[in-house]
Order: sequence, then C-alpha cells, then structure tokens
Amino acid sequence: MRHLAAAAFAIVASLMLVAPVAAASWTGPTMITQTHDAFPSYARSLAVAGGRVHLVDSRLNGQIEYRGSTDDGRHWSSPVVLAQPDARFTSVLGDPAIAARGSLVIVAYRAHDATAAYLFIRRSTDGGKTWGGPRQVARVVTDRRIGEQSVAISSAGVFIVWTNRVTGDIDLRRSTDGGRHFSAVRRIGTTTYTFSPGDPTFTDGLIGLAATGDDVYLAWTPSGDGPADSIVLSRSSDGGSSFRSAKTIFDRPTYGWPSLGAAGAFLVGEFQATDGSVWFLHSSDRGRHVGTRQLADPTTGSTVFEGSVAVDGHGGTLVSYSRSGIATSTAAALGDILVRRSDDGGDHLSHATVAASGVPGLGNIGTALTDHGQLLAFATCSDAALTMCDVATLRRN
Repeated sequence: MRHLAAAAFAIVASLMLVAPVAAASWTGPTMITQTHDAFPSYARSLAVAGGRVHLVDSRLNGQIEYRGSTDDGRHWSSPVVLAQPDARFTSVLGDPAIAARGSLVIVAYRAHDATAAYLFIRRSTDGGKTWGGPRQVARVVTDRRIGEQSVAISSAGVFIVWTNRVTGDIDLRRSTDGGRHFSAVRRIGTTTYTFSPGDPTFTDGLIGLAATGDDVYLAWTPSGDGPADSIVLSRSSDGGSSFRSAKTIFDRPTYGWPSLGAAGAFLVGEFQATDGSVWFLHSSDRGRHVGTRQLADPTTGSTVFEGSVAVDGHGGTLVSYSRSGIATSTAAALGDILVRRSDDGGDHLSHATVAASGVPGLGNIGTALTDHGQLLAFATCSDAALTMCDVATLRRN
C-alpha cells in the first residue's frame, strides 16, 4: 500500500467521506483535495514545527503541492505548486518528502530530463508562506535513476539521503546553514536490494531517515531480490560527522522502507513483513538497543498495511496502520484506520483503537503530533486498483 499507483477519485467528494469514527475524540475525516487525482507520500507527507503543520501531496500529472495549517489541521492554506513537469524536466516523481524545524521547511523531490535523474529541494524560511526556487542536490546520468529520497532537520542541520541506483551507495548530504549549501556526498552504506525481482534497474535501499539534536538515524535494506532480506540501522551521535557501522535490527523478509521518527532519546519506526504483518521498532537509548514487536496480522478476510509513526521528546508516541477487507470487485475495499499510543517511547503500547472506519481504498497514512493533539493524513480511493484518490485528514485534540 506504500505505493499508490496514482490518484484519481471519481466518487463525489464531500467533507465527510467516511463513516463516523469509532472513538469520539477523533474528528470526522475532512477532505483536503477534491481533484480526484491526489495522494500523499508514504510516511513523508506531514511535518510539524513552530506551531504550524505542513502537508505535501502529488497529482497524476506530476504536480507537487504544498499546504500549511496554523490551527493543528483544522484549516489549510491554498495550495502552492512546488514542482511540475515542463519542457526540460518531463517527469516529476510523485513521492515528495517534507521536513520542518522552526520556520524552516524543506521539500525534496525527484525529476528526470532526457538523459539524467535529479534530486531537488524547495526551501521556505518563513514557515511555508514563500518558497525559494529549486536547488539541485544530486544528479545521476543513467537509466537506473536515483532511489527514493528522505529528508530530516534537527539542530545539527538538514539531512537528505537517497540511493545511487548505479553503485548501490546509500548517500547523504548535510547542510548546516538551513539548506543554502550542502556538504559533499557521503556514502553511509551500500545495498544490492532490488524491489523488482531480477531487475537491477530498481536497486534501492528504500531508506528511512530521522534526526533529533545530534542524533541521526538511517535504516535501509542491504540485500534482497523482490522481498527485502533484512533491515539495518546506522546512527550518528555527532550531528552526522560520523556514522557507526550498520547493524541488523530485523532479519526476516520485509518490503523494506521503514518509516522512522525520533525525538530526544527516542527512536520509533514501522514496517511491513512479506507475510503481511505490520511491525513496530523502538529504542529509548538513542538507537543503541532496538526492539521490535508485531502490531497486526492479516486474516482470511482482511489485510493490514503499515502507516507511520510520530514521537515527542517525552516519549509520547503515536503509531498508525490500517485494516481493510479484501476487494472482490471494481470498488475499493473499505477499511479502518487504527492507532496505538505509548507514553514511554514504545516500550509499552496501548491496545489498538479505531480512528476512522469504513474508509474506501485506504493508503499512505501520515502521522503527526501537533501542539495540541494528533493528526493523520491519508489517501482514500474509490477503485480496487487504487488509481482514483484524494487526500483526507483526521484530528484528535
């Protein structure tokens, strides 16, 4: 479910698209888009900083849009187009990543011209009100292109990571001046994993990234052909100046691409195993020891899909995922958005509660802790192929 094929939602969009929530503390879902061709990125669509919430989504035509909220997601600004295909960059990939700290907001995205692949950022220094032009972070001249990117911001700087699909390198660049300039490319590790079996064109570590203070965390898949053989973690405790050797934190087949969140001494994450089960990872000692636990299993009549995670410096943790029926026709399966909470960084998790029920075609849930509550952003689609979608949000104060 992490890769929604596209997004176009042909049913009539209304502000209350799904059934009433099971937990009274969660608001009814609110539609953010009604264009029927919009979807959020997996685990990278929401950022919270400076009393403002930031949301980025993509369109079928390659357009990337930004919206901001100053009231915890009750209301959103008009969309700002940050990227779209043009005469030179004929392809803009629909998987942007966003991060924020204070008034600094960074959106990272990939684009192609006739001969090369590029990784760009757009930068705002006023909380998303205005945006600078595109800045190139990476360029690869090959059909293999650039792998999935992630971005994070902490007091130590702006961090952007991706996979060079030609070399298999897990690459990182760091900026200490708010994204105006970046250090040279640094290789943190390597991967031979290809998510399309037998096709090295799709070599990709599917990197998860999080940063807080001087602690920086990268998790990726080092090997596999189709299924990912394992997930490894490398961490820095000196603001990205050096990284420890990667260690295995999960040694069973997965789909890779863990979502990560970090604050204070806490690191949390989520990923999905190839048997369909959803898993949670957590550490309360800055990644020195990482525990994993299973969150949910599929059943004969339902499937579960990973959502994403959020954590604060006191260990307050929110984990989201979904459970849906199995689609048997051209209509999208209906599903529930589930959340679990923790007050100690994930050492102890609450039982799952339903944030919204009866959501058609659930996908790509973004999770955030706001100044006054919790926020989820997700795709909801009308067709079984998940090609007709819009973006909606849920709030809990």
